[in-house]
Amino acid sequence: MSSSRPRRSTTLALAAALLAAGLATACDPTGSSDAAPAAPTATTAAPGAATTASPAGKATAGTVTIDRTAYWGGLRFDIKTAAYTPDPDGSGYKVVLTTTVTNTFRTSPVHYWPDIALDLNGTPVRGDVGTAAPPTPGATNPLPITFTGTGTFGYDGASLVLGESGQAQAAVPLGKGGRPAVTLAPVELKLPTAATITSGRLGLTLKSAELRADVGGGSGDGALTLGQRALKVVFDLNGKVGPAGMAVDGATLRLKLPNGQEVGPTVAPIEAIYPDRPTRQDQVAWFVFQGATDGDYTLSVTDPDNTAAPATATFPATGVKDSGPVN
Repeated sequence: MSSSRPRRSTTLALAAALLAAGLATACDPTGSSDAAPAAPTATTAAPGAATTASPAGKATAGTVTIDRTAYWGGLRFDIKTAAYTPDPDGSGYKVVLTTTVTNTFRTSPVHYWPDIALDLNGTPVRGDVGTAAPPTPGATNPLPITFTGTGTFGYDGASLVLGESGQAQAAVPLGKGGRPAVTLAPVELKLPTAATITSGRLGLTLKSAELRADVGGGSGDGALTLGQRALKVVFDLNGKVGPAGMAVDGATLRLKLPNGQEVGPTVAPIEAIYPDRPTRQDQVAWFVFQGATDGDYTLSVTDPDNTAAPATATFPATGVKDSGPVN
């Protein structure tokens, strides 16, 4: 009996030493390969902060500030924030863009939303605006846009795209990479000093002119194709006529481009002017063409009876390519 007690003490001491060594290894702050890595936790990005990526390269739940603007079909989209929420089981996600939308036309309604999608490195995810309708002329409305997808999502490589393939498309990158930014922003043109131009009995009092990359008609229905531009001119028609009056239509108007090409209007007023109704206010003409460049765009008006020389007004344009592709 007395000879067995020292052996038991020695065995217990050795076991205690091995246990202490094992605990020390598991708690090694240098990151021993025996220690399990900490599980990543999702964080919510404050507005304006960059989104944190998980080890798998996907975004974590939270909201980021976008603060970009794009145009399509006469509508201006101000994209404020993007909020990403993954499904609890990891099978998919939801992204909600907080936007405000303005109808940039003062008198023309916009009847349809553009095709709205997130381009995820070439894969589209369609957007949902619910039952919202485009704003009335001149109005601004809030518009949340919801995208629901499967798999994982990351802001890098993701872009909001407005417009169908083959149309003029606006693109807003949500992170790094993705599609190049394309605003389709209109270019306001300076009016000539002489606001009224007159050919024979017919005069035009110019009110505004703009070069648009998103639409080529009087409403959001006239989407442009890739590379096209449209010059929109707003004016009052004034006529000095006899009792028979005068009929005015698109044949009285022409536009000379910086490259020398001349085009007629795709949309123009059709009006009759009489002595007791000599003025038609807020008329609109649209000219659609390819190959827009910086330079002078010259509008001409000719008396319908073609007995007077045309009268002209020139609009200088710069920064045309800033709105998007031109060819």
